[in-house]
Amino acid sequence: MKLRHVMTIFVSVFLLAACSVGTGSKMDVGSLIARGGNTYAMAKYDLENGRIMQARTRVLALAKSHDDYERAHKLLDEKIEPARRRIFVHYLRLAKDYEKNKRWSDAILAYEQAKAVTIKPDKMEKKRTEMEQNMRQFRLEKLIEQRRKEDHNLLSYAHSYVPVSGISPKDEVYVRQQALYNEALDDRAAIAYKESKRYLRAKQYGPAYVEIESHLRLQPDSSQGAKQLEVIQQEMPAWLIVPPLQTASTTTAKTARTAKIVRAAKRMTAPKEVTIKQVMTAMKKDDLPAAKYLAQIYRRNGGKGVDKILAQIQKRLDVRSDALFAKGSKAFREEHLDTAIQYWSESVALTPEKTEYVEALNRAKQLKERLNLLRTQKDNDPIPEEE
Repeated sequence: MKLRHVMTIFVSVFLLAACSVGTGSKMDVGSLIARGGNTYAMAKYDLENGRIMQARTRVLALAKSHDDYERAHKLLDEKIEPARRRIFVHYLRLAKDYEKNKRWSDAILAYEQAKAVTIKPDKMEKKRTEMEQNMRQFRLEKLIEQRRKEDHNLLSYAHSYVPVSGISPKDEVYVRQQALYNEALDDRAAIAYKESKRYLRAKQYGPAYVEIESHLRLQPDSSQGAKQLEVIQQEMPAWLIVPPLQTASTTTAKTARTAKIVRAAKRMTAPKEVTIKQVMTAMKKDDLPAAKYLAQIYRRNGGKGVDKILAQIQKRLDVRSDALFAKGSKAFREEHLDTAIQYWSESVALTPEKTEYVEALNRAKQLKERLNLLRTQKDNDPIPEEE
């Protein structure tokens, strides 16, 4: 296992633990043990450092005969529970608002935050699962709509390279163009099948279906595709519904309405021409994200000899991203949350495809948000009743 993977697993576990109990600007998990304080002092210390649920657990574990029982429960009633309920209701209301506006991904995160500070975690987990299902259904609908349009357009030109009147039916150029076009369709079908297998292994049934449907659309007689479709249909959960196929006439008008907008966006974001000199200049300036972007455009426009350059750029991006993530991990272990977030943000900006880095950054941001909520609370703030 690579070192960065080990580091990422460690940080992720640490972040999950911190998020589940809450933590303050200082996150030394061994401090309470080292202090050797009494139960009341330890619970108070947890609360002051944001570990609300840990403080609550300590107090509730006390026997009535314990010397700290009375003042610890006073701390629970007057400080710990009010703070916990305010934070819980904040995230609950936020989650409901996101749900109302169909912002499924945001709702998932908000319900996760609510779950971490509630005494009814099963209820919040049920809502989080519901939001995840809504998000996956919505994603399936959008992905399959896009893929069906793309495949329809590609197949509509599959027979375009037929010699017109005045050109020999066996014209070498036309025959070659037709062969190349068909090869491109076959390549697309092969990639779709491969991606479907990968998504199915990851239990991503929606994307797996999108890919295998595309594969069978391009290669209707594919026996392996038919078998893959059968497996997906058997394993796909009942709540995930595949949208029905639409006829060309029902999609033409919508496509026409959005075509001009799409073309305008492309003109604004993509350079018309890119030279290898521009790519090398960006590399010399050490602007690796720009160099990668320019190199990809250069290759799409037919530029040759850029694959090795892209590999070099990606290697440098990986090295720099890993180094920044390591610095962020060190800062987190040393209790500097803001610095950790800064380093991890820079790391993710360089390699956004590294999902483990993105998840660590998101959890750190959630942790900081919860801390800010704790710090802004006042004793006379109203205590919500709902839960």
